[in-house]
Amino acid sequence: MTSSSNQTTPADQNRNAVLTQIALQSPQRFSTPAVIRKTGQMRLAQLPGSVRVNKGGITTAEQVAEITIGTDPQVLIRRAVNLVSPGPLRVFLASVMAERDVNCVLTVLRVDGPRLQRLPIERLRAAAQCGANASLLSPRVRDTLYTAILISGIALLLGQTVEHPYSPSDVIRSVVRDALRRLDDADEAQSGALRNCMGWGNEDEMNESQVQRLQYCVAVAVQDLAESMSLNRRHHA
Repeated sequence: MTSSSNQTTPADQNRNAVLTQIALQSPQRFSTPAVIRKTGQMRLAQLPGSVRVNKGGITTAEQVAEITIGTDPQVLIRRAVNLVSPGPLRVFLASVMAERDVNCVLTVLRVDGPRLQRLPIERLRAAAQCGANASLLSPRVRDTLYTAILISGIALLLGQTVEHPYSPSDVIRSVVRDALRRLDDADEAQSGALRNCMGWGNEDEMNESQVQRLQYCVAVAVQDLAESMSLNRRHHA
């Protein structure tokens, strides 16, 4: 006879199912290569590449593979894009996110980061969504603000590798140039609003209270993101 203490109740099954769904939707990843950790510990993910291992006084480089339990990073990117209402702005954002360098900084963990990390796309999406929703503006303006925060956050991430005389602003403008031109053709009003949020609009529009408010929301969200990820903010002018 099986002891009642070993039986799983329907309530336990439901709770476990919910916890499993949460775990799959919010993957946690280890930056420490598995070969350095004890095999008895739970392994959620590791960085790709190679790691130096000392065996008997001889240091060798061994290849390691990335293992992720949870949602695929590309799925997380698509979810972030799909938070924008269908239309030219979503197409613009999808195009920018598909750029190789952008995709890389959104899905690769920092080698010098903490042992347990969240993907950059998760942090960036959360910061943009929080900033946009807190504005209490119309859905169309929230979409523009959300996109502006994402683009500014991408500029922050790309800017970590920028060397003088270039700036993060130079890099992000180059990345979004073609997609922004297509947005100009498809929806000039929303393209102009996005430029204003980013501080790229006409000078005579920069002093409008609404524009300044949106730019402030972008700046605050990106500053919070930089602090949460321990990143250095560089000159964006």
